Amino acid sequence: PQIAGLLCSAILSDTLMFRSPTCTILDRAAAEALSAIAGIDCQSFGIEMFTAGSNLKDKTMEEILHQDFKKFDIGDMVVAVGQINSVNEKEIERIKKDMGDYLSGYMESGCDVVMFAMTNILQEGSGIICVGAGADELCTKAFGVQLDDGYAYLPGVVSRKKQIVPALVKATHQI
Repeated sequence: PQIAGLLCSAILSDTLMFRSPTCTILDRAAAEALSAIAGIDCQSFGIEMFTAGSNLKDKTMEEILHQDFKKFDIGDMVVAVGQINSVNEKEIERIKKDMGDYLSGYMESGCDVVMFAMTNILQEGSGIICVGAGADELCTKAFGVQLDDGYAYLPGVVSRKKQIVPALVKATHQI
């Protein structure tokens, strides 16, 4: 049961509790079989797990930004994308304000654009803060949104790998 619980945790984490576009039917079936062995409920266990894992109140904005941060060479641009995943709306709102203030004067060395995505797992969407030369145009072309003071909400967007970066790549071909 303990090993089944750990394996189930890994699937729930990787698939954002089955909400990520990376999630497959096999992921769901395996997690449900493992949760039965472990004696846990996937939904409540997943919420508990993400709540514990997304407690960011004692971290600086620098630490939060770079917690899951990757740089991408996209066309003629270098775009960095940081991301957090949370089930806590209040925590996301606090980080949104503080990260917006932090990024207003920030630029990662060697980057043209820095984007920070705050993914709300339960609402299945991400707020993004985007700064740098061309950030507004890039986000408009990539996501069909206008940044409002560097911020926009992207409903249905939760995966950097499957949704954010491919949209950015496509947009750079239009700029």
